[in-house]
Amino acid sequence: MARLSRLIVVALLLAACSPSYNWREMDVADGHVRAAFPAKVQTQARDISLGGHRLRFTLDMAEVDGSMFAVGHARLPEAVAGDPAARLALRDALVQSLYANLGARPATPLPGDGEVIEIHGQAGERPGWILARVWVTDTLLVDAVAAGSPQGLPRERAQEFVQAVKINR
Repeated sequence: MARLSRLIVVALLLAACSPSYNWREMDVADGHVRAAFPAKVQTQARDISLGGHRLRFTLDMAEVDGSMFAVGHARLPEAVAGDPAARLALRDALVQSLYANLGARPATPLPGDGEVIEIHGQAGERPGWILARVWVTDTLLVDAVAAGSPQGLPRERAQEFVQAVKINR
């Protein structure tokens, strides 16, 4: 009986020490993007309107302690894919939408391709912040976003996630 009690205590201690962040690397966007997610990934897809275009936007995301870590991606419409200025305009529209989501004024000039974006504002009734990067390739629009509350999303974890995302060109 004492041995069983000790095993239970050890099991409880190990469970208490288990990390909330359980990083795993995986390819998303049909192998065009590599990311390290801090928990099990869920995928959602929906149609969005962005910069005057309809896109099928897929979001691969993980949630830890109320914070979200996501890689979003959409294939570019043919008219956009063949026009460098249109690609940049679509990327800028996505960057502006990140600011709008937190009710924040966009930076001037807007961050460029793959540059780190930090935004603080309101997520509904609560303060929130995101760390993000946005890219556009010849065929794909991609964002990497870590989002949460100032108390709930550790800066180190947000940086770790956002910096680990790589575009496989």
